[in-house]
Amino acid sequence: MPAPASVRELATLKIFAGVDEGVLEPVASATFAKRLARGQLLFTAGEPSEHLFVIRTGAIKVFLDSDRGDELVLTILEVGDLLGELSAIDGLPRSATAQALRPTEVLAIPVARVREVLSASPAALFAVAVELAENLRRLSGSTADLVFLDLPRRLAKLILSRGNAGRDDVALTQSELAAMLGVTRPSLNRALSGLQRRGWVTVRGAELHIQDPIALQHFTDS
Repeated sequence: MPAPASVRELATLKIFAGVDEGVLEPVASATFAKRLARGQLLFTAGEPSEHLFVIRTGAIKVFLDSDRGDELVLTILEVGDLLGELSAIDGLPRSATAQALRPTEVLAIPVARVREVLSASPAALFAVAVELAENLRRLSGSTADLVFLDLPRRLAKLILSRGNAGRDDVALTQSELAAMLGVTRPSLNRALSGLQRRGWVTVRGAELHIQDPIALQHFTDS
């Protein structure tokens, strides 16, 4: 069984930064953990927004899809990231669908409890505003990249942004990279081969490694 949430764990979240632990006790008691298998949906666009989720392990793909089966990946979230903070503010249904990319565990925090904390704590409300602003900036940047950068440069920028802190490996599969860029696998493979020929990255099976981050950055900026 997944371990229950503790006040200490909730206190580490950005949205609860500076909130008194006594205020978080009823939140922790109402919070539960949920495990998802690879490919399992956490929620779908249009359904009621009853919980804010925090990723404990694994990764979640957030996307929109069309009636024809086309898919637009908005982001891929990993350990420590939040899902559903927008609905915690406006109370509207889910605006996108969330799916586990690999075995994943999340904490489910009732939205009603989150709102109680936000109403009582200006610091928590400001933290959520900052989170939403960061998401808006990221989406604005992605839109600009789609217009102004070709695929190889968009790929180079994405690889640099998704490299693990302090390490040179990218924790996304090639299928996930293709989904985030909104391109087919063959198109991604052609762009990736160009980066490999230059010696900037290497691909060993499913693993992608950054060999020359400075050259990648120069290429992205050129």
